[in-house]
Amino acid sequence: MSTKEETIEVAGVPHYLARAAAPTAAGVLLLPHVYGVNEFVRGFATGLAERGLTTVAWNPYPQLPMGSKFTERPPRPKDEATMQTLSGLVDFMLSKLGLSAVATIGFCMGGRWVLMFGAREPRLRAAVACYPSIPAQRSPGQDVEPLPVAAAIACPVLVIYPGLDNVTPRPVFEALQAMLQGRAASTSVIHYPDAEHGFMHAPGPANDAATRSATPQIYGFFDAYLSSS
Repeated sequence: MSTKEETIEVAGVPHYLARAAAPTAAGVLLLPHVYGVNEFVRGFATGLAERGLTTVAWNPYPQLPMGSKFTERPPRPKDEATMQTLSGLVDFMLSKLGLSAVATIGFCMGGRWVLMFGAREPRLRAAVACYPSIPAQRSPGQDVEPLPVAAAIACPVLVIYPGLDNVTPRPVFEALQAMLQGRAASTSVIHYPDAEHGFMHAPGPANDAATRSATPQIYGFFDAYLSSS
């Protein structure tokens, strides 16, 4: 199934849009890893669009040309401002793209924001956090602790965690898992013991095997909770 990729502008900021050739009424808001809207993010957005899910990839670095490579990471947006921006993108997807159901997925840095955004945005049908970056100590600019707020996520959640994660310590992951499983909504957890943090965009035998397993399960998760749209 072919797709159409384009740049859209919302509130003066460019973002990446992958339109489904035969769209359903459902879509996905994709929150990138620390490298922004790069080739991996665009490719994953296209993969979702090929399944009928129109996908918007949020651009976290509007001060740079979207998709540009950088050696020194730009400052990350602050948590509260990010929540407002992401809600504005859901508004856009529902009102301007003609969607009736929206889910979200985030990788690494974006996975951390998925947990906070899922708690703040009641319109989400499902949320996927791929190796969310939750270090033991918050970094500068991170003004929200994701673990306590994640308990308020009302939609189904899928968390994917690599056993060799050097960013999110195992005790933090276990606390997150317990918190999510204490909710009324469903929680799915996939654990890859030999994979590393960022495995879906970090080549290696164990990482590649985990990616081959995780990708169809992410698709299936969205199918399960967005298929009625």
